[in-house]
Amino acid sequence: MTGKLSLFFDKEVQNLIDSFAYCFNVKITIFSTDIEELVVGLHNPGSHFCQLIQNQLRSRYRCCRQDKLMCERCKEKQDMLIYQCYAGLSEMVMPLKVDDTLIGYAMVGQFRRQESLPAEISSIWLKTGKDIEELQTAFITQPFIDQLSMVNMLRLFSMLVAFIITREYVKVRHPGLSEQVVHWVEKNITEPVSLDEIAAIMNSSRSSISHTLKRQLGLNFTQLCILKRIQRFESIIADDPNMSIQEAAFRVGYKDSLYFSRIYKKFRMASPSSYVKLIREKQTNF
Repeated sequence: MTGKLSLFFDKEVQNLIDSFAYCFNVKITIFSTDIEELVVGLHNPGSHFCQLIQNQLRSRYRCCRQDKLMCERCKEKQDMLIYQCYAGLSEMVMPLKVDDTLIGYAMVGQFRRQESLPAEISSIWLKTGKDIEELQTAFITQPFIDQLSMVNMLRLFSMLVAFIITREYVKVRHPGLSEQVVHWVEKNITEPVSLDEIAAIMNSSRSSISHTLKRQLGLNFTQLCILKRIQRFESIIADDPNMSIQEAAFRVGYKDSLYFSRIYKKFRMASPSSYVKLIREKQTNF
């Protein structure tokens, strides 16, 4: 059985990314196919403007949601995608491929293509009673890149990515047993399955799976399934804060929302309603 590919980067990748980020004063991030950050440019790990937006307006979840959405669109397009984020900064994401297999995404971002702060963001900021000058100053300090400069910058970045791949600075390997089990659970989140069944699917033994999961993840198979369902539930609510707990629980395989609430509280030491309330408050404040 095959699962998600795991990526390993040569240390020279970090040096190349940092050098490029330094020259153009941009942030570069390499994501896995699951939109997990694998490599981030150390020269520019994140701008002051973005930190203000995320922290003061409590909108980190919107940034994560947008990154995921743009990577998905990039995958559908199978080409570079340039877009403006909700806070008014421009970013680019492109697919990373080895032998025509998608292995991740490369993102360049947080540069300006306009002179002034978007009116919508200014209005939201003013409603909080905070000093608008701080936000405006942080926005203006972001690098301004005109159309021609952007085209050339992104052309150079595409060449850099191609160089990294052709020089085999990225190593790809197939997942081990625990990674295969996790991948199957994530792909079949609503499917009830026993340890015996997963052992048959993986062509392995019960004891091998149990020992591997315990050693590498600190979980037994049942705990792994519950944790992945809870994480998917939280992701669903974050994407759609107005969805009911009952509907979100059903989407991760729980027909009884009261039973799900007991399981959730046992694992998270808090009720699912408290998580939903937190997400909805963030949405309202933004």
